[in-house]
Formats: sequence, structure tokens, C-alpha cells
Amino acid sequence: MPPTLPSAFHRILRDFGVLLIGFCACAHADPPVKPGPPLAAEPDIVVGTMDDECNGLTKAIDTWSHCPNLDDGDRAWMRSLIDYANQMFAAGRAGKPEADAQHAIALACHRAAVSITNANTRCLAGPRPRVD
Repeated sequence: MPPTLPSAFHRILRDFGVLLIGFCACAHADPPVKPGPPLAAEPDIVVGTMDDECNGLTKAIDTWSHCPNLDDGDRAWMRSLIDYANQMFAAGRAGKPEADAQHAIALACHRAAVSITNANTRCLAGPRPRVD
């Protein structure tokens, strides 16, 4: 069936409305913002050997486990975490990873130790908030 006059008229009206909305939306656009200065790259973290950094991680967990605001369940979990970490570090040393891999492991242990140290600082600030 060929298009009738009202149908064609409605399409023209609809297209005109879309065009009018498009013009209205673009008429009030904000001017582009100039880019700011480039951000400086994060400085490289100086880490020790893989063994030193991973031993530092286990020491940080052990220090955290002595926080007076922890409950016995948290302390037991931390003791098991230390045992598990020591097993994984021993397996990693037995695999004799290359220098790049050792650096990546040392960096990961360093970052985890910093995170654990921050958690210990939070723990020393007071007991954990109650969740009802």
C-alpha cells in the first residue's frame, strides 16, 4: 500500500523535531577545556631482595597479629596466613626464578607489607566498628 498523506506528513514532522532537538542540544555546548600539565610518573619503588621483602611481609603480619584490638579468630587466621606464606616463599625460592621475576615478587611482597602495616595502624587506633 502506498504511503498516505498523514503518514508522510508525520515522518516529515518527526524528522524536523529530531533536527530541532539536535540544534538545541548543540547550541549550548561548553567550550573545550584546555588540557592541564602532564602528570609526573610515579617514582620507582626501591626494594631489597626477594627474600628480604618476603620476610618483611611475614614480620608485618606477625606484628599485626599482636594488635590488642583483634579477636582470637583473627589471630588464628594470621598464624595460618604466616605458615602458608612461608610455604609459598619456600616453593618460590626452590623454583629459582629469574632476576626480573624475583624483582616482581619482591615488589609485590613490599606492597603487601605496606598494606599490612597500614592495617596494623588502623587496628591500633581502636576496636573494629560493630556491624549489627
